[in-house]
Amino acid sequence: MSKDNKHTALTPSKKMVDEAKKRNDAKAARKGEPALHMTDDMRRLSTPWSISVARAREIETSNLPAGVILDAAAGSGAQLIALANELKRPAVGIELDGNIAVLCAANMNIASDRDEIQETLDRVIIGDGSDAEGAITAYWNSLRKAGTRAHPPIAMLHLDSARPRDAQNHHIDEMKPSLGSVLNSWNEYLQTGPRGQAILLDLSPRLGDEQKSMVEAIVETVFPGIPRTWEWLSQGGGRVDRLSLWVGSIASKEERRCIRMGSKNIISRIEGRKENSKIESLNKPPPFGAFISIIDPALIESGLQEKWLTKALKSNTGHSWLRLEGRRPLLIHTDPLNDDEEVGGFVVSTGEIVQHRLTPPELHTIDQVASAASRNEIGKITLRCSLDPEIHPTLQRRLDKALRDVEGARSFMVDVNLSRGTGSHKIYIICKES
Repeated sequence: MSKDNKHTALTPSKKMVDEAKKRNDAKAARKGEPALHMTDDMRRLSTPWSISVARAREIETSNLPAGVILDAAAGSGAQLIALANELKRPAVGIELDGNIAVLCAANMNIASDRDEIQETLDRVIIGDGSDAEGAITAYWNSLRKAGTRAHPPIAMLHLDSARPRDAQNHHIDEMKPSLGSVLNSWNEYLQTGPRGQAILLDLSPRLGDEQKSMVEAIVETVFPGIPRTWEWLSQGGGRVDRLSLWVGSIASKEERRCIRMGSKNIISRIEGRKENSKIESLNKPPPFGAFISIIDPALIESGLQEKWLTKALKSNTGHSWLRLEGRRPLLIHTDPLNDDEEVGGFVVSTGEIVQHRLTPPELHTIDQVASAASRNEIGKITLRCSLDPEIHPTLQRRLDKALRDVEGARSFMVDVNLSRGTGSHKIYIICKES
């Protein structure tokens, strides 16, 4: 047993719900989702319920060994509850903050969707998630006091450590509790499934390649040779929303996976190995009739864009990557993309090139932009180009107003660099959406 064990076990119950009501109201983020007790800070940081459920459904119950689902830094408990509900397993959450632990225990009681026997094994432990011996001792003691003589093993570990807020870059050493301490501590308590222990690690989407390599090194040190799958998840907002590492029995047979989430369910998914892409420079404006597509940057981050291309384009379709960085990766291609939901999920916008402009839209040229658009039977232009963020919203509103009486197709405007000699300049391209 840990020296000076300070872990305390809470049993999810009506009593916990009554106590939570005194601290924070229970609210549902969306219609049809459970109302959970959270502080404003917790709501901002908590994994959305729809994502929590979708991720839990990715796991095959048959791949897991016997035992309970453990979250070593449970927070509100949303991800833990979703895992327990979907996998039909008891849940144990560990939370260092006593106030948050009470809310977590209340949420587990409110949102549980399992049989009574499984729920009687649920607990929230107040204490350090990296002290496995202290936490498991408190858990088993609590079960014994409640009349349960079983000592359930741990079937799966989930960890979403706290990290610095509003930082552009994170270092894995800033995670609390630390990744290495949690994995080392819980190693002996984790059951082994068909492909090793089952571990889901939530990580900062801003981790660079070097940091991801360090994460893999820690996992490999504790669990040598265990399978691993990186997952990039996007909600379509021009960024990676979730980065996670799926380890052992819950890993895919592929090393990388990219997922595009809709409001409730997964829209698209692709798995494979990383392939590098080559960027082509244009030395003249792209031809009218060709197509430009803005691709979800999460797909590019995952390195699976070349595999996606094999699904997205018909054979012998000419194509080039014009940009692979930033929020708007650009692909130019001679034929339209295949009409497939798995393909389209990773596409922000796609359209046929109908107009070139040598200058960006400005407040005094909005009427000119709108007039040219109407001649091309365009009734809407979404500005997806690099513009001064101070005036971008104003330009979009003015353009929408100028085109409000024009019936026509939707379109978007992108900026592309043209390389000529020793210099380069931007050209602004309007693409009519299908």
